[in-house]
Amino acid sequence: MAQAMEAVKKVEERLMYYQLFCHYYRGELNRLSPAEWNELAKILRETELAQMNGEAFQAIQSLEAADDSAIKTFEYDYNRLFVGPAKLLASPYESSYRNIEGTILQQETLNVRNFYHYVGLQVANEGQAPDDHIHYELEFILYLLTDGGIQEKNQVHKMFLEKHLLQWGFKHCERIVRSSENPLTRAMGILLKEFLQFEKQLMEGE
Repeated sequence: MAQAMEAVKKVEERLMYYQLFCHYYRGELNRLSPAEWNELAKILRETELAQMNGEAFQAIQSLEAADDSAIKTFEYDYNRLFVGPAKLLASPYESSYRNIEGTILQQETLNVRNFYHYVGLQVANEGQAPDDHIHYELEFILYLLTDGGIQEKNQVHKMFLEKHLLQWGFKHCERIVRSSENPLTRAMGILLKEFLQFEKQLMEGE
């Protein structure tokens, strides 16, 4: 019974992290107050990832320490990394990392789209925005995990991680950490890197 409860808790924590990063890459955390960052950090500190991983714990501490100075420059740094208008310092598009030209809307984008279509999904503005934006990929995995009782979706989840998000997510995080000028964007990059490593180890152990 205890082992079953622990497995449920682990799934719930993974879903929470995927939800967190979905909100983050949709820009929905850009206006959080220091108090709200502090409350978020307190929740994350109780997760297995934080308690077993020193780098993740330190990143969460940085979120907890958010002050008015960090909040003031957070959205500017977020835009430098992921939005523009200048050249993106940590492009959120898979194709930026996986073709020689480093350009978006390439074959990688279509390969991601094929995964979505396979389970009957498509992005709301298909053909206008690249399907391989990280927030779409995270939402796709979240969908598969939420309906994880279906064996076929479990297999699609593993295949998508192997063939897509884990193929470029670590490089993306490296660019975030290298280029960040704000403690919040840097901490979120570290936290994503450690979470992806956690997912990779979990998948390899199954």
